[in-house]
Amino acid sequence: MSAPTDGRPAASRVLPGPDAPDGLLALPWHKPWDGRADAPLIAVAAGYDVRWEREVFGLARAQGRSLLSVRATPAEILIGPLWTPDGTSGCAGCAQARDADREPAGSAHGPHHHHPERHPAAVAVDAAAAQLAPRPTSPVLTPVLGQLLAELTDQSRPLLASGELLSLTPTGVLRLYRVAPSIRCTVCTDSPGPRRGDPAEPPSSRTLRARPTASPVPDRGEPPFQLDPEKMRDALADPRFGPVLAMQRAVRVGMAMTETRLLGARFAGHGRGSTFRHADAVSCLEAFERNGGFPHVAPVVSGATARQLGDRALPLDGLGHYTARQLDSPQARLRPFDEDTPMDWVWGHRLDDGRPLLVPAELGFYQYQYPDDPDAPEQAGGRHFFHDTSSGCALGGSYEEATLHSLLELAERDAFLLSWHRRLPLPRIAAGDITDRECLLLLRQVKDQGYQVHLLAATADLSIPVVWALALREDGRMPATLSAAGSGADPMGAVRAGLWELSQMVGAGADWDVEAARPLVNDPWLVQEMSDHHKRYAYPELLPRVQALLGGPTTSLAEAFPGWPGVFTRAAQGDLTQALRFVEGLFRQAGLDRIVVVDQSTPEHTAAGLSVVKAVVPGILPMCFGQARQRLSGLPRLTNAIADAHGAPPGDADLPLDPHPFP
Repeated sequence: MSAPTDGRPAASRVLPGPDAPDGLLALPWHKPWDGRADAPLIAVAAGYDVRWEREVFGLARAQGRSLLSVRATPAEILIGPLWTPDGTSGCAGCAQARDADREPAGSAHGPHHHHPERHPAAVAVDAAAAQLAPRPTSPVLTPVLGQLLAELTDQSRPLLASGELLSLTPTGVLRLYRVAPSIRCTVCTDSPGPRRGDPAEPPSSRTLRARPTASPVPDRGEPPFQLDPEKMRDALADPRFGPVLAMQRAVRVGMAMTETRLLGARFAGHGRGSTFRHADAVSCLEAFERNGGFPHVAPVVSGATARQLGDRALPLDGLGHYTARQLDSPQARLRPFDEDTPMDWVWGHRLDDGRPLLVPAELGFYQYQYPDDPDAPEQAGGRHFFHDTSSGCALGGSYEEATLHSLLELAERDAFLLSWHRRLPLPRIAAGDITDRECLLLLRQVKDQGYQVHLLAATADLSIPVVWALALREDGRMPATLSAAGSGADPMGAVRAGLWELSQMVGAGADWDVEAARPLVNDPWLVQEMSDHHKRYAYPELLPRVQALLGGPTTSLAEAFPGWPGVFTRAAQGDLTQALRFVEGLFRQAGLDRIVVVDQSTPEHTAAGLSVVKAVVPGILPMCFGQARQRLSGLPRLTNAIADAHGAPPGDADLPLDPHPFP
């Protein structure tokens, strides 16, 4: 199967693979490409054979030709995908990898169990190939199917476009699909899955690029796909091979809400808005953001200690740690760590100078999982050292845009937690200052459910606008209180973001067994997961704890957030990167001068014009869920803030503090 050497265009060739059915080989595959220079190789086999697919793919790539894989199984005949050398289409291995992604997340073959030498989903493609596409034990080409295939292939133009695949079942059902390249393909991807990293081989330094923007508040560039859900569906959706499998709209809520599911992803994306078009687009983008939470293609440095890594790694001080009481709790499922604890690391880049720096893998990728450790006690949950969340994960049309929004989100969560733990009244934004029509509609929706609404200015030493949106009722009905937050360069936008979240929660109401969850009120150690936090403060018995935030002075938006968004806009000068540098300076002024950005993007993100990052900022308050996993010890900003408010800092005996009410 050597390439032609006479310089003439090669005719379309049919290459017989393992157990290729004679009936398939005899079809007129060459006819649509007669005389054309772009004639593909056509590889025919019985079922999926990874060795065969690699062989013919290597030949096609060496010749710079397209490749059409044809496979016969007892369940169907697969014609395609048509792989093209431009890299925009998937191959037969990509289709197989995406079929493997249909297995439940977290299973032995799921994509979220770490192995630094080879991605488990890639292993699944090879190991499960016989199950997903077994060799046919009887002919699959009945005379009727053979005639139908002959008619399909006997055309004067190509049957498929790049990346397309036809499935023909024994009953004659014909379906057309589109297969995008997969990062877990073991045929066309040179190195599928996470790779074993070497601390002596860091990536290159990263230089921020200028990102001009015409946005009036320069915090976003040109939106991906112009936030057009139809364009997203056309580019990203396929009901069998994904990556977008489905968008589902909610109809029993007081707003437009959509859930988007990606093939092989652990978490769905959710979007809300005043129209379903907007909600569809936001949910799709959030789904891609969440799919970046595992190091699908990132190199992982395994089993190294912070002391061994020295200045190549982020020091562990400032990341917070757990008290002995927490680690003893069966709910913690965590192990203690120090500078001499072996753990896994991933590469990030310092924001100030772009230098590469290793950070703990669990902080760089919040869905990271160590392999099971049979020697670990049951409550240790393997070898986890941190409980981390998606807080600080953000998506944008560029690395710089995503990093900016990562920092804005971290500022929001940090301000919320500082306000909660300081237990002091916050300034209340005057109702007359809310003139935005969308905000007024959301306020009306919440008030119509019997709630008072308090919009509280939560900004502390990190001077980025943060609004705490609090719904409260004193009539004994549940939920008695619900909380949400919003942040951003535009104070009114921060109000809007908080109200959207709050309105959604109010619309859901107490959608749990109220009596079964009532013990949460008296025992904070029963707070184990995210939903337990807002459930606890839905009970009227804890109303006084939330009311401690009220009673502050009434203020205008302009007084609460002096100069915003003007100070931001002037500093940015129409460039997202300048805006990022301005926000970085605000972090530095608050004593948060170590910012490391982990790029979570995969080739599937970049192919869609997306970038996903997670910023790791020592010293900032981490948003954690579960009382045994509140990582609050060893954070001077927190202890100083409480000491300033009440005269004495908390000691380890006081930690963890009472659970926060963040949703």
